[in-house]
Amino acid sequence: MVEPTVSMAAYRAVRERVTGVLAGVDDGVAATTPVPACPGWTVTELAGHLCGVCVDILEGNLDGVGTAPWADAQAERFAPLGLAALLAQWNEVAPQVEALGPAFPPRPASQLVFDVTSHEHDVRGAVGVPGGRDAEALAVPLEFLAGALDARVRHEELPTLRLRADDGWSSTAGDGSPEVELRATSFELFRSFGGRRSLDQIRALDWSADPEPYLASFFTDTPLTPPERPLVE
Repeated sequence: MVEPTVSMAAYRAVRERVTGVLAGVDDGVAATTPVPACPGWTVTELAGHLCGVCVDILEGNLDGVGTAPWADAQAERFAPLGLAALLAQWNEVAPQVEALGPAFPPRPASQLVFDVTSHEHDVRGAVGVPGGRDAEALAVPLEFLAGALDARVRHEELPTLRLRADDGWSSTAGDGSPEVELRATSFELFRSFGGRRSLDQIRALDWSADPEPYLASFFTDTPLTPPERPLVE
């Protein structure tokens, strides 16, 4: 598992990238621009969630942490501030979380990075500014996902699966030698298992064997539900 200090450095880097992407977006435009990867949210509401996560951590409001109702409540509560004010507040409260973060357990710390990185690309897709797809930017969230996949493969006693990215990143889920391999870019692996690709999109990746046993397991009883319609970024 990634060390919390590394996770907090990654979180800060994502925050700075997202702030840069959104700095020039007008409040009115942000309030009416939908986020295709987050149906029902505008860019402003997504920013409200990002800011709200940090506020709730600092205030100890952690009932339902990580759930959709928890995130929706943040979006609703903070969106009225408008994008510019939200970015300013996020950049005020987030450094406090980043300072506390090294004391967090490793998994929650990396999960925080997974969430903010997922939303970085949600925002980029909404405003048409791709970027941040290199291996360094995705290292922490990919390791978080790899740990979750490994636990699920072991629990379901599925054939050992190797994930292999074209930039050299790889991970093995399960015990023993890999019996099935999935090849894709780091970005596609991240978005596929992060709930941002439809099942048909995931099936179309380069699997060495039938992916159905894994799809049935990975996307059952999880908040990372694949969208019904394909998401192309």
